Amino acid sequence: MRQFEQHIDLSDLDEKAPERHREQSFLSRALAAMAVHNLTGMGLAEAAESVIDGFDDWGIDAVAVSEDVPHVWLVQAKWSDGGNASLDQGSALKFKQGFDLLLREDYARFNKRFQALADRVDKVFSKGDVKITLVVALLGRPVLADVVNLVFEQACEETKPMTDLKVLGLGDFHDFVRAGIGEPKINLTARVDGCASVPEPFKAYYGTMYVGEVAAWYDKHGDRLFGKNLRTSLGLTTVNRSIVETLVKQPQNFWYFNNGITVLCDAVRRTAKFANTVGGPGDFELDGVSVVNGAQTVAAIHAGVQQTPEVSGVGRVWVRVISLEDCPPGFATEVTQATNTQNQVQARDYAALDERQARLRDDFSLSLHKTYVYKRGEGDPLPEAGCSVLEAAIAMSCAHRNPELAMRAKQNQELLWEFGAHGSYHLIFNPQPSAYRVWRLVLMLRTVQAHLAEGNRGREGRAAQVAEHGDLLVAHLVMQRLVTPSIDERDVNWERVLEQVSELADAALAWLIHHFDEQYPSSSALVTFRHPQKCRELVALALRSLAGDEPRPSLPPEYSSSPKEGERKAAAVTVIVNSGLLAEGAPVEFRPVTGPERKTLLPWIAENPRRGQATWVNDRRRPLLWAADGKQYTPTGLTMQMLRSAPGDPPRAVQGTTRWFVPGRGSLAAIADEIRSAEGE
Repeated sequence: MRQFEQHIDLSDLDEKAPERHREQSFLSRALAAMAVHNLTGMGLAEAAESVIDGFDDWGIDAVAVSEDVPHVWLVQAKWSDGGNASLDQGSALKFKQGFDLLLREDYARFNKRFQALADRVDKVFSKGDVKITLVVALLGRPVLADVVNLVFEQACEETKPMTDLKVLGLGDFHDFVRAGIGEPKINLTARVDGCASVPEPFKAYYGTMYVGEVAAWYDKHGDRLFGKNLRTSLGLTTVNRSIVETLVKQPQNFWYFNNGITVLCDAVRRTAKFANTVGGPGDFELDGVSVVNGAQTVAAIHAGVQQTPEVSGVGRVWVRVISLEDCPPGFATEVTQATNTQNQVQARDYAALDERQARLRDDFSLSLHKTYVYKRGEGDPLPEAGCSVLEAAIAMSCAHRNPELAMRAKQNQELLWEFGAHGSYHLIFNPQPSAYRVWRLVLMLRTVQAHLAEGNRGREGRAAQVAEHGDLLVAHLVMQRLVTPSIDERDVNWERVLEQVSELADAALAWLIHHFDEQYPSSSALVTFRHPQKCRELVALALRSLAGDEPRPSLPPEYSSSPKEGERKAAAVTVIVNSGLLAEGAPVEFRPVTGPERKTLLPWIAENPRRGQATWVNDRRRPLLWAADGKQYTPTGLTMQMLRSAPGDPPRAVQGTTRWFVPGRGSLAAIADEIRSAEGE
């Protein structure tokens, strides 16, 4: 734990607090950081920066983010001097409450430590194939009570398949320490069948292993197995789904259909058992293990074994184990680069073999005098000069009558290249589309997305979430209303059609938000818009509303960044001052509410943290004393001053009392509402 002493932030603790309290806080936070360090491979400083424990952490002690491979780890840590820590139901429920707030992207409810991570979390959540791991780190037995397990089972069930649970116990942390906190290593045992060796110039072994043993590796160590790889598991992709399907349906053929994995080890020792058996089994002890090629295979094997456990002892995978004991410096890097930078075939590449793509390219050139790129590696044309097969596939997914195709395109673009009669590719490109149809759908999609992006600066809360996660469903709704058979006609005036897109997109989004609120008032858009049946239901309701004579629904004022405040709302500062609830000099901190605010202000505040700090003054006119310049402001006036000072687009009006928070109590607007509620009672 002491390796984290220079990195763990304890500045939020009262300097007058007993030393015992400060020590326990340090140990608990260091435990959370150690869990992050070993699960993700982050360095000590970065792992410590993931710790958000303190006021307004909502039961989450650490938040770790991987942007390259979208993955978020949420950690709750429990320290015990006696090594008997456990998790009670109340702590589990608070953890789930924090998880739900993150899923609803209600980031402003979290403390300033989380705010430093908010934009990264937001970016990862915007990717459809994000994976979330809930981590319980106990300095005790890694066993959860039934009532606690039920809380986590519910959390994982509500958000499947993107969420899983990892419970770490005292034994795991002992292993971490033995492995060396500064450079965590993985040591494994392996039974290799049909074993053969390459004695020189560098020692290596190869053969096959049962998939059950490889799945156990991943079950224990997760993505840490891929510490030296160029990438970790990519999650849900067409290729990975195919690997899982092969293992589940044809486990006996798995070895024939898979390229296998390459494992680098600091040291490899073959045990005495079977040591003299030629071409038979071999038992090995592997130190400092890293899977440098085959990360997707390992993760897919783990998923397949979880889905169908009986394949564990049937399916086999080709394994190559290379010892680095006598290798020259840099050899490990060369192996990793060579095994991962060969020209690998991706699912999209098979589309290039489809003659329909070549015909579409020619049609684009002859009919439109534009460029259509369908082979990976060719540069995409400028927007006005044409489009790529990827952009075309997304646009035509939105135009398909089945909204699930638009949902797949949003969730993971790899899913666009599923072949077969019911695969996305066949449904999109069959029958042969004309260049007119494809290009016009691309233009319509671009118009919808540009209009939504422009409007996002003025949206907050659930409205902003639906616009972000449901943008392709909005495009689907627009296309269902505007696309007619005339789209394939050469002389149709498509500019006139495009003129209707923006207004219809606004109406479609309003109805989508309205029905989302009615049907799933407590759910998050991130979760709901990954569910095929729920998407079909919402789209059907929105289409029915768009076809009717009803006026566009009015959305709650809190969905706008500049809601029209009545006199009661406008008097929030007066209500707080009159109540005497906040003491003179109480700390107040800024927390952005919208995505654009996070992108604009968080880097600017990081340059000078005082920009995000103020103290309360019992002044009804200007209650915030800004730490950055020592002047007093209204909450809205100070927020606008910050937006004007930070680099970026010109600001729009905002409600400042929803952006300034008293740690542990909530926003100024929420505090005023609580006071009004208490006075009313």
